[in-house]
Amino acid sequence: MAIDFTPRRKAVKRTGWLASSAGALLVLAAGIVWLPPAQVEASHMAVAPQHALPGVETAQAVAAAVRELNLPWLDVFDAMGASFGPAADAVLLHVETDARRAVVRLAGEARDAATVQGLPERLRVLPSIDTATLVGQEARPGMLTHPVHFVIELQLRERS
Repeated sequence: MAIDFTPRRKAVKRTGWLASSAGALLVLAAGIVWLPPAQVEASHMAVAPQHALPGVETAQAVAAAVRELNLPWLDVFDAMGASFGPAADAVLLHVETDARRAVVRLAGEARDAATVQGLPERLRVLPSIDTATLVGQEARPGMLTHPVHFVIELQLRERS
């Protein structure tokens, strides 16, 4: 007598097999219908507006504006307020700025020529000023309190 210890296999019913096959085909068909073809999917990208890169002039204008904003204007004007005034040996008459060149041009009057000669050195030690150059000075004998007129040009240091 032969004894078989392996479990009996259940017979696969055709209805279960047909139902699972039909479900798989239905999922496949729904996926194909739901996913649009590549041309339709990419068509909305072609309609989107294309943003052009800025031109050379625009880029230069933006760079110039950033350079102007990076200049230490407030530090320079605070330092000038401390260096000049009625109690000081020199008085400012005119301040002219050129942001493109990062230059401040000062015109003023001083009590004597020695004071004028010392002003650029006093201004150079300020952290926001790169160079200070005495452009010119002129003696005005008719002026009693501040007889020496001067012009100093300051080159500003950009903030990083």
